[in-house]
Amino acid sequence: MVDALFTILAFALFGGLVWLALKLEPHWASKDGKRMIARIQPLGQHDEPDGRWREMRVFIDGNTITLSTRGVGSSGLRGNYRAKGKSPEPPRRREIYILQGEHRVLLRVPSNSRAVPVLDGLLD
Repeated sequence: MVDALFTILAFALFGGLVWLALKLEPHWASKDGKRMIARIQPLGQHDEPDGRWREMRVFIDGNTITLSTRGVGSSGLRGNYRAKGKSPEPPRRREIYILQGEHRVLLRVPSNSRAVPVLDGLLD
């Protein structure tokens, strides 16, 4: 009986840790907010989200936002972009920016990120 209880508790703990790991969003921003790791999602036809959120490196130089690969599957989104807009109703504790370059993409960062004031300053 004790073994069964221990097994149930171990599975519950494992499930809780998996759930927590899926909820945490990896994000890092430099002190000046011009370099970061963030989530990117491409926009397809009619500006509908196309695909999953991908983790990428983001560099801001002047008015140019450069996306570079972080991992596999994002190489088609590399390049230079400009900030074109911001979501008026983003998800809770997130900010979403629309970037225009060779493709249109969404950039998602936590609302308390050091990069938010920098990205807000880039909007037209």
